[in-house]
Amino acid sequence: MNNKLYTTLRMLSIVPTMLFSASLLHAQSNQVKGTVVDAKTKAPLVGATIKVLGTSTASSTDSKGAFQINVDDKNRVLNISTIGYENKTVTLGPGETTVTVSMDEQTRQLESVVVTALGISRAQKSLTYSTQQVNGDELNKVKSTNLANNLNGKVAGVNIASSSSGPGGSAKVILRGNKSASGNNQVLYVVDGVPINNQTLASQPDNVFGGQRDGGDPISLINPEDIENISVLKGASAAALYGSQAANGVILVTTKSGKQGRTTINFSSSAQIEQAVSTPKFQNQYGQGSGGKNSNTSVFSWGDKTNGTNYDNLGEFFRTGSNFTNSLTLSGGNEKNQTYFSYANTLAKGILPENDLMRHNFNLKESATFFDDKLTVEGSANYITQKLDNAPSSGFYYNPLVGTYLLPRSLNIADYKNYETFNTSRNLNEQNWFSLSDSPTTQQNPWWIVNRNPTRSTRNRLLLNGSAKYKVAPWISIQARGSVDRTSEVWDRKVYASTPNPLGKANGNYNYTNTTITQQYGDVVANMNFNVSDKFQITGLVGTSITDWKTEGVDFNTGIDGLKIPNQFFIQNTTTPVTSTLSANRRQLQSVFASANLAYDNWIYLDLTARNDWSSTLAFTGTKSFFYPSAGLGIVLNDKLNLPEFVNMAKVRGSYAVVGNDLPPYTSLLTNTVNPYAVLTVNDIAFLKTLKPEKTKSFEIGTEWRMWNNRLNVDVTYYKTNTTNQFFKVAASQASLNKQYAINAGDIQNQGVEALVSLDAIRNDDFKWTTSINFTYNKNKIKKLADAVPEFNLTGENQNNFASKLEVGGSFGDIYGQDFVRDDQGRIIISEDGIPQKTSAYTKLGNSNPIWQMGWNNSFNYKNFNLSFLIDGKFNYDVMSITQSVMDGYGVSEASGAARANGGVSVNGVTPNGTPVSVVDAEKWYTSTGGIGPVSSQYIYDGTVVRLRELTFGYDFNIKDSFFKKLRVNAVGRNLFYISKKAPFDPEVTMSTGNALSGVDIFMMPATRNYGLTLNATF
Repeated sequence: MNNKLYTTLRMLSIVPTMLFSASLLHAQSNQVKGTVVDAKTKAPLVGATIKVLGTSTASSTDSKGAFQINVDDKNRVLNISTIGYENKTVTLGPGETTVTVSMDEQTRQLESVVVTALGISRAQKSLTYSTQQVNGDELNKVKSTNLANNLNGKVAGVNIASSSSGPGGSAKVILRGNKSASGNNQVLYVVDGVPINNQTLASQPDNVFGGQRDGGDPISLINPEDIENISVLKGASAAALYGSQAANGVILVTTKSGKQGRTTINFSSSAQIEQAVSTPKFQNQYGQGSGGKNSNTSVFSWGDKTNGTNYDNLGEFFRTGSNFTNSLTLSGGNEKNQTYFSYANTLAKGILPENDLMRHNFNLKESATFFDDKLTVEGSANYITQKLDNAPSSGFYYNPLVGTYLLPRSLNIADYKNYETFNTSRNLNEQNWFSLSDSPTTQQNPWWIVNRNPTRSTRNRLLLNGSAKYKVAPWISIQARGSVDRTSEVWDRKVYASTPNPLGKANGNYNYTNTTITQQYGDVVANMNFNVSDKFQITGLVGTSITDWKTEGVDFNTGIDGLKIPNQFFIQNTTTPVTSTLSANRRQLQSVFASANLAYDNWIYLDLTARNDWSSTLAFTGTKSFFYPSAGLGIVLNDKLNLPEFVNMAKVRGSYAVVGNDLPPYTSLLTNTVNPYAVLTVNDIAFLKTLKPEKTKSFEIGTEWRMWNNRLNVDVTYYKTNTTNQFFKVAASQASLNKQYAINAGDIQNQGVEALVSLDAIRNDDFKWTTSINFTYNKNKIKKLADAVPEFNLTGENQNNFASKLEVGGSFGDIYGQDFVRDDQGRIIISEDGIPQKTSAYTKLGNSNPIWQMGWNNSFNYKNFNLSFLIDGKFNYDVMSITQSVMDGYGVSEASGAARANGGVSVNGVTPNGTPVSVVDAEKWYTSTGGIGPVSSQYIYDGTVVRLRELTFGYDFNIKDSFFKKLRVNAVGRNLFYISKKAPFDPEVTMSTGNALSGVDIFMMPATRNYGLTLNATF
């Protein structure tokens, strides 16, 4: 437009404006300028919307939070709104032309939105089942190398146990109790609506000897900084649309996306150190030997009194661990296209020497809209690479704690820090240790194990997601999604010459594994939403999905003769190689599903879902597919009943669901195999065409209340689940050609109560206090097995005088073991030579699953200061310590020393001929009741533990007109101290995240205490 034309039009426009102004003498217009800032940090808020109430006039803030808008004398009230903050209304005084508006962060929403199955967002009040959300900030308060551990104590209905395998270890996450005797009891993880593979790359430990490794779980590889929030779908009704994968519940992870507006860069840094806590207690009065006499060749500490020298052997061996995590995120975009990128680096050192982890996370996520916003396309690529050295093992094999704990108390472990000496005749270094002949425990020099039995794992993971959603009409959209989740790992163990049998060979041995797991997922879903009438609304979906899993790789070891040339670790250096290609373990699940959500007048909600799965694991059976439905009803009472005004929402809900769980792969038809030596191994397990998938029937009822402007929230749920058609392998009859056959049987029941109460106790301009309490009660019961299965042993046979097994009337996690032989008066039978007698039969001694749990979370904000802490406890369960029994048997424990100092162990005993016995010699007592095969009942402990789980204290710096928009520094701590603990180890730590060895400590790594600093900066 040229200048003359512009001037003419401008003059013409003045005429009607003057006429209009003359007719509105009392509505003179003037311009108001202002700034919108965060009330706490004073940082400018970009993109906030400013409206003049009563008019259509609106404006928005620029990159500095500034705005300008025209107001008149009649309409001088501004409404300011922006995402994540409470709306604010400002009335301008006469003649006021400048204003600064402080916005408070949004703490509660009346219409809370929850991410549910398949990534669908729904209003909280419309749900007919129990869910709980945890925001990303809560997960990042005190960082861990596995984000699943950051949920501990914060979610009702969830029992989380961390592995004892140090940095990079997996976590055992159980929702509403264990349900499957032979299958997987872990939850399904879903990222942005798409299930991810959470299959581990190695078998979990399942026996007392150890040597197996915890391969870590894939969820531990996700960067917590990428998480927007997590939704926990606890029951079968909530997870029904995900099918058999979700039989144990779902943890839905919603990741961050790019935001419209100015590009935002965030940097976070966490530096923590960790130290061993809850370590065993030792005696320092008696030295190496037996029978009260010293002996330089003994592996025990039953010798004479020492000279009083105390050696801190644990302090000498353990080191101070560390965890340094740095993360950089970038977010930005416009109304059509948004980008999110992040990079995170984790460097962690465990408390064991040479136990190191290095991890890199790269994440790129793009979102775009096309065709007048009808088509929305999203794509993300997540790449993780991790190196892990010397992940600790539990059990007796390859475990440096065995030698550290059992070293005779008169010996100084520092003398063995030089862990090898040169053998001139063999021209190599050999292990330096006081004894290498202790075959029951196979103990070694702990520094030799970490340096000369080292393990290394290199893991790479690529997770690709893509989706396209097209809005066909206002009431229907069609979405297609796909993902590839590929994890590969190379793992090896080098065992040097002079490592004793059965762990090592004369010249050493070498183990190598290269494994790749690939999961491919795709679905097509049609979403519908339409109003039947003014009061009746229907939303629903129909869809189909396919999931394909494939495991492949190679496994190698040097066989019975070990290495040919000592300590040269490569595949060709052996005469007896055992090389096998891992079976191409593949399975596939094909599904169709549908759901309908009917709402009447926004106060009655009915949910209906249906799904049918076709699983490849059911091939060769009579059941090729399985169907399961769910139904739920929710009623919002406050809109229709005359409830007090302070009640913002009152809802009752109930649901019933059935969900299946297919068979383990290659169960329905097992074939013969040929090993690398061309030896035929005949299948000895009969398959049955009548095998069926497991089936879990779930019922729950609950109520939710929000009161006093949503400051008080109460959510209570009662649930009951029964899992039938359990999969068992049982012994076949002698007349059969098979040793075992597979059957469906059993009924495992879980029932319990969950409660969550949250309160904004104080909320004013300077001080805020938010507190919440979550409560969980779960009772597990074995209702039924089968005539052919009177009991089912989860730990196999002869596990050092204990077993975890299922019996009708018992519970999942029951611990069985040996007790003393007693007379009819309850006195212990003591043999004539002073040895207490133990039973051969196993009796139930306790249960390893907490009956109830509680967590108390608090957050305080005073001006720029913030303080938060989490106290949680697990109650009413039992654990067993084989570590303590072996230490007692070797005479190194504090208890064994105290007994000797007191002249023996006080007992209520009797000899076979009826002579009362009140004291038993300490060495006879502990070597017969402790050791490798103890009287199990003596090593059962109350697992109740209450701890200060998390503590943070920080400060938000006011930075105005600066390169930094936000800056926060926090002091943080995790597991700082136990308020109450009765067991000699931390009962929450577990040897295995599988079904076996629950609640049993066999030289596990001790728990750790973490503390450090975090920095968060936005610019």
